[in-house]
Amino acid sequence: MSNSLPSGLMWSLPQEHVDLGENEVHLWSTQMDDAGLCVECCRNLLSSEERERALRFRFETDRRRYIVAHGALRSILASYMNANPADLQFSIGSNGKPKLALGPAAEKFEFNLSHSHAVSLLAVIHGREIGVDVEHVREDFPFEEVAERFFTPKEVIALRALSSRLQREAFYKCWTSKEAFLKAKGTGLSGELDEVEIVLTDEGVQIKGTVPNWCLIQFDPCDGYVGAVVVEGHACEIKCYRWEGLNTQGSHRHS
Repeated sequence: MSNSLPSGLMWSLPQEHVDLGENEVHLWSTQMDDAGLCVECCRNLLSSEERERALRFRFETDRRRYIVAHGALRSILASYMNANPADLQFSIGSNGKPKLALGPAAEKFEFNLSHSHAVSLLAVIHGREIGVDVEHVREDFPFEEVAERFFTPKEVIALRALSSRLQREAFYKCWTSKEAFLKAKGTGLSGELDEVEIVLTDEGVQIKGTVPNWCLIQFDPCDGYVGAVVVEGHACEIKCYRWEGLNTQGSHRHS
């Protein structure tokens, strides 16, 4: 598994129409608590099943975030196909991952969605498996206990050997890398977390994979968050966009 850290990662507003190149990964970031977002506009894009799912959330904040994240998902994917976001249909693939179900035009797009606290990330690519994970870095999170449960013995030893100021950051980098890899494979945390070995040192965090033909990119999407994306096959060019809601025509806002 290859590992690269994008230098100067910049999030920009998209053009009115965004083309997805054959060797590109598009990452879309949404600040789900942005007061400027029209939640009702996002809700109008959702299916009846998605609306029912949103109503099951106990807290209004969680309900709002779900609606915004899935409204953004529909808006973004529809923009690649010049389709109506509300018309998008999804199915579950053989590996358990959601897929577009709109015929041949949609089959070439693979995507993965992750959200944590107030940020959601959507990764889109042509014809290759992809997984993305974002985590909100919490100072009160008992990362040592989680590492003991889910990390390999070698990783736990390496984590403990780091200086205390680096341990929390290293944990989140390790965790998001593993999660993104297993999401790309379609196994989630039901898969084997030791398929990805993370090397932790005072000089930094390196990701070593025991499974070939996967490319992993580690990045910090914004202050207080850690992210990772894993792509099947060779490395890709990464383009990063901000989703800032819908315009009066019902498409995403653009530069």
